Amino acid sequence: MTYDNINPVLLEKLPELAREFEEEHDYWEGEKVPSHILYEKVLNHSGFMANLLLQDCDTMLIERVFDFFEEMANCDDEEVRNLLQVTILEYLWSDYEMLSCAHKYMHARTRKICDEIQAYFRPFTDEEKKTKKRVKH
Repeated sequence: MTYDNINPVLLEKLPELAREFEEEHDYWEGEKVPSHILYEKVLNHSGFMANLLLQDCDTMLIERVFDFFEEMANCDDEEVRNLLQVTILEYLWSDYEMLSCAHKYMHARTRKICDEIQAYFRPFTDEEKKTKKRVKH
């Protein structure tokens, strides 16, 4: 898997997303859709990930999604790993409830990348909490 061929791989693994992919491609009127934008729209802004994780009712689909994420995490292509980190995992990290649900399904390498995001963002969120406390007093 490479960044250049990741979209067909995703559709092969998750054909449930085909309609959303087609709609986004139609919107771009034949231009190549950057994968970061495509994944953000199809997985995040469509509500796919939130609904999937927060309803937690289709565990087989959730497992297939996280199997694909693990393939991305283990990919030699740095752009694929960046796509996972920036577009998918940082989105999950932004919502505690969704992230908590996601942790149950993450495999080792995906979890490691997610933990690295937490280590990076934690000082900012801690400082934000301190600032809010100071303002409240």
